[in-house]
Amino acid sequence: MINFIVLGRNKHVLVPVLQSIRSFTDAKAIAIGSEDTKSLKWSSLCEQHLVVNFDGSDDDAFVALINSIVEKIQYVTLIPADCDAIRMTNRVRERLSLKITPIPMTATLDMFDDKWRFYQFCKQNQVAVPATRLFESKEQLDYNALAGEFGVPFVIKPVNQAGARGVQIIRSKAQFDRVISRNHAYQYAPLVAQTYIDGSDIDISFLADRGQIGAFAIQQANDSSVEFVHNPELEQMASKLCKLSAYHGVMHIDARIDKHSGKIYLLESNPRFWASLSASAACGLNFVAESIQALPRTRGIRRLTAGKSYISHPVLHPSTWPALLSDGGDNGRLLRAMTFDPHALGSFATALPSLALRQFSRRASDKLRVTKKLNSFLRSSLEQKRLTKN
Repeated sequence: MINFIVLGRNKHVLVPVLQSIRSFTDAKAIAIGSEDTKSLKWSSLCEQHLVVNFDGSDDDAFVALINSIVEKIQYVTLIPADCDAIRMTNRVRERLSLKITPIPMTATLDMFDDKWRFYQFCKQNQVAVPATRLFESKEQLDYNALAGEFGVPFVIKPVNQAGARGVQIIRSKAQFDRVISRNHAYQYAPLVAQTYIDGSDIDISFLADRGQIGAFAIQQANDSSVEFVHNPELEQMASKLCKLSAYHGVMHIDARIDKHSGKIYLLESNPRFWASLSASAACGLNFVAESIQALPRTRGIRRLTAGKSYISHPVLHPSTWPALLSDGGDNGRLLRAMTFDPHALGSFATALPSLALRQFSRRASDKLRVTKKLNSFLRSSLEQKRLTKN
């Protein structure tokens, strides 16, 4: 029986949503996506994969499809996973006869999905953000003026792209010319220029009910793992944004901690599910399950501020193997969904050469660093002996 319909055109968001569903239930799911998500037809995480256009041209067909499913099955929940899915759902939601997980209204979504408008909203409400300025095209960018205004390095990024597409940390005039001004492939517009915050990344993910946070997780990530941490300042900043915007649904906010002052700056928001979603599920807070439950909650805010989870394929991490093979709970189910699903295996096989290259480069770099330290130590010792003899 089909109980969930997951909608979205971003494969990097759809997959962790499907994995999160599998971790807590055996209920079946259908994925409705785009040409970019067609590889999910090989996945065991969904019973079927269908393709629609998200530009409005398939809205009527989408409504007819959803309502035909609901006629046959009584309890079905629609999960709009990304921004295009939320916009599509909002356009037709009055014509749909099924439960929909919490999502923001389109006007609110558009504000948080635009890096310039997000900056303006934060600035107007005294929430710390780096100094930022809007440019309609790259032709308006002048390196010397930007360096004078923001210092070096500074950041250039599109206002409307996700997954770090188009983001450049500019450290020199030569780099600016090479990657932006003389790069014919760099055609993003509009753009923002922003002060670079020298420090460490920290993110907060949350589920809100009409301005009130019901669950949140604060995380710091590296190439292979996510660690959940406690940070009351970031929690307070996210809570303030929720209340001021009456936000409804899930969101992931990128922030940085200034290494000199310790101050937190919000960089951008993603008013949708996110790519590292499975990490919080592995540590006990499943945002998909939380979204499906009826709101509001009476048990208080659910907080995830401790724990660690790997985000790369579980086969690379022997410490996960016992749970992978024998854990009958949510974590074991999630690990098996991430490991044995045909789509996951195919993606892992495709990425394996680059993973091996990164591992080799990392080890070579570590070896070079050790060699340099040893050589420096030997030179110092020889110099000390020479001075002693003299």
